[in-house]
Amino acid sequence: MTSNRISHHQSRIKLIFLATACLILGACSVAPTSKLQPVASHAYAPFSYKQAELDKLVQWDVEGKLAVFADDKNNSGLLTWRQRSQYFDLLISGPLGSGQLHIEGTPGLAIATSSKGQVQAESIELLFLQEFGWAFPMQELRYWALGIPHPASEAQLSYNETGEAASIDQAGWQVTYHSYSNVTGLPMPKKIEIEGPDVRLVLVLKNWFNLYPFPRLNPNFNPQ
Repeated sequence: MTSNRISHHQSRIKLIFLATACLILGACSVAPTSKLQPVASHAYAPFSYKQAELDKLVQWDVEGKLAVFADDKNNSGLLTWRQRSQYFDLLISGPLGSGQLHIEGTPGLAIATSSKGQVQAESIELLFLQEFGWAFPMQELRYWALGIPHPASEAQLSYNETGEAASIDQAGWQVTYHSYSNVTGLPMPKKIEIEGPDVRLVLVLKNWFNLYPFPRLNPNFNPQ
């Protein structure tokens, strides 16, 4: 009888041990999911603070590349973009025709100059519709290039693991941010893909400079 009670007691211990082990393993299998949550890791976090600071920019310059996919064709070339408050100046070398395309504009007027001559319209959006047959979302692109949505219309955003915008869905366009670069400590978009009804644009923004006023660090940010 004694040996039977000991055997029975040992069996109960084994069952308790196995149950405890299963609980531990189960907890371990669930725990890593918390690591998938976005974690802002730079001094301009959170995103709302960075967006408010970038909204204050009155000027910036950026150099890079532009690829255009429309009408079953694709073109690519170099891009130089100067923004001065409401005035913009784009120099595109290569795509949208041979040679260079120079576009400058202010609210109410856009002028494009190329080897074919000069044309103008009330906006860059109308100019592109007239000349190329597809829209160019310049009003929104001014903000998308900074990694933030246009403040005047609704937008759906998703975020990457560092708290930056991963995508923006706004005004009928889907904007995807593939990478960011460090501009004096400030995360700025590097590769952006913009897809609309009739065209897909890919921007590679390599060199940012002349950002004024340069966004301030977030004094309330405490990195984890």
